[in-house]
Amino acid sequence: MIDVRPMRAEERERVHALLTEAYRPYAANMVPALFDLYMTALLKTEEGQALVAADGDEIVGAARLYPPGTSPVPLPPGWAWVRGVGVAPSARRAGVGRALMSYSAAHSGDATALSLHTMDFMPDAVRLYERLGYQRAPEWDLRVGEASGFPPEETFLAIAYRLLL
Repeated sequence: MIDVRPMRAEERERVHALLTEAYRPYAANMVPALFDLYMTALLKTEEGQALVAADGDEIVGAARLYPPGTSPVPLPPGWAWVRGVGVAPSARRAGVGRALMSYSAAHSGDATALSLHTMDFMPDAVRLYERLGYQRAPEWDLRVGEASGFPPEETFLAIAYRLLL
């Protein structure tokens, strides 16, 4: 059974290793410097509420939940945000992503919506979010790398989704 809960301090290195493994396949979709910047931001487990999905003693997934008003990206008032959803390759298709997203929605406080950004080169993630009822919110899409000065051809579009709560 998958148990989602806040990350414990002693689990930080395991969570970093899991997220690094889960996101490594996407390196080919970004220029190396942008991938490094993306991963640095993704691994900031001290931001938001770091969550883990555990199967017994094994950490099989992770995410970070930001209550309304705390997201580092622009969002409408009242929207919570989740990022860095990662599942260990050995645990994919076992309900881990669904469990992380359900926990996030249930623990979003007084949020009116739970939002996230993903990329079209992450089709499994897109399918999961759409199956869970998330709807596209294109007015909140972001160009990743733009704010850091990367030329347009080296940036990529992070597509926004939201689930009304």
